[in-house]
This record gives sequence, C-alpha cells and structure tokens, in this order.
Amino acid sequence: MKQAVLILLMLSTSLTACTEKNVRESPDDKISNINLELGVAYMQDEKYSEAMKNLDKARQYNPDDPRVHGALALLYDRLGEHDQAESAYREAVRLDESNSLIRNNFGAFLCAQERYSEAYEQYQAAVKNPLYRTPEYAYTNAGMCALRSKDAKKAEGEFRAALRKNPKFPIALFQMATLSYQNGKALSARGYLQRYAEVAQPGPESLWLSIQVEKALGDRDAVASQSLLLKARFPDAEETQKLLEMEAHE
Repeated sequence: MKQAVLILLMLSTSLTACTEKNVRESPDDKISNINLELGVAYMQDEKYSEAMKNLDKARQYNPDDPRVHGALALLYDRLGEHDQAESAYREAVRLDESNSLIRNNFGAFLCAQERYSEAYEQYQAAVKNPLYRTPEYAYTNAGMCALRSKDAKKAEGEFRAALRKNPKFPIALFQMATLSYQNGKALSARGYLQRYAEVAQPGPESLWLSIQVEKALGDRDAVASQSLLLKARFPDAEETQKLLEMEAHE
C-alpha cells in the first residue's frame, strides 16, 4: 500500500467522524453542524467551492467548534493553501487539545511537508488520549511518516504498536509484511500476508509482494497461483507489468 493511500484514507475517515453531533444543540450549533456536514459531503465529492461556502457558514455560526477548523484545514490542504491549512489546524488544536482525529490529521499534514519531528509530536498527542477509539490509525500514520524519513526501525516499532491495538488492522499488516521481506525475513512476511488476506481483499500490491515472498521461499505453486490472480484481476496494474518483465527474464 503506497504511503499516500494511508494519508488520504485517514483524511476521509476523519471527515466522517467530524460530523458527530453533540447531544444538545443550540440553534446556532444546529445550523453550524448542518453546514459542517454539507461542507464535508461536498469535500468528499471534490466540490470544493461549495464545501468552502458551507464550512465558512459553519464557522460563522460556531467559531469555537474545533471540528469546523479541522475540516477547513483539510479543505485548505486539498486546495494547496498550506499556510491557511496549518493555521486552521493550530486553531483546531487550540480549541480542543485532546481531539485525536485532528491531531492525527495535523501529523499527516506536517509529515507531507517533511516536518517529521513536528508530525511525530502530533501522533504522540493523538495516541495519549485514552478515549481515542482508533489509535491504530495514528500509530500506522506515524510508521508511514517514519518510512518517508528513511527510519525503517522506527517505522517497524510504530506498525507493531498499531497491531497491538488492533491485530487485524490491514494497513499495518501489509507494511509489516513489506518490511519483513525487505529485511530478508520471507517466512515472517508470509505470515503477515496471510493475516492480511484474512481481513482485506487482495490488490495488485499485496499480490505482487506475495509473489516475491513465495519466490524467495521456493514455493513455485504459490507463485504460479498468485501470478495468475494478479494478471487476471489487475491486467493494467504497474505490478502486473513488473511480473511480466520478471517472467520474460526467467
């Protein structure tokens, strides 16, 4: 799974979570929440102009809602307005220092800017919250960030932490399979891929990795079956082209 995929997945996940309502709403809060939900929906549909209108209105009716500023940060980031995105993230954190979803997204934003130490601070703040229901996301994002900073050892530690929180978290399982293979631990990589296959549908990346792992382990039947699956399901994938090149040179 490519690094960018995780970050985008986390943004999408957090957007949905941002629309959770409080039990009691004032009239202004209700208007703000409605516009927040609309803004999030428009953002997910990549209708950014409409999203901005609704999020601006949400902010007008409830300027102290950290979720609104968090959503605006995501929108500004998508629009490439990074200074405004950072300002929105900092305002969201100021309003709610314990919001792990916002902390996680801020970390992803900072990592994309190659500000790795600052990103780790946000991830650490996210997982410190005992009420955070999905800390495996922050741990995995921290691991992906460590990979971007060329720190494979730190990445492995973060992925292991994610799996301690959720042993079936597919992204962390795939990343551990990848690291295990890269470290010459093909049998361990196979184990992680088997666990991954139990919780996720095979994609071109996982099939290609499986082919390489089984090839390293000398299991020709597994290589053949995985190769057929990759070519049948994903004929135009980059990984399929790599497979065809490998076969042509054998």
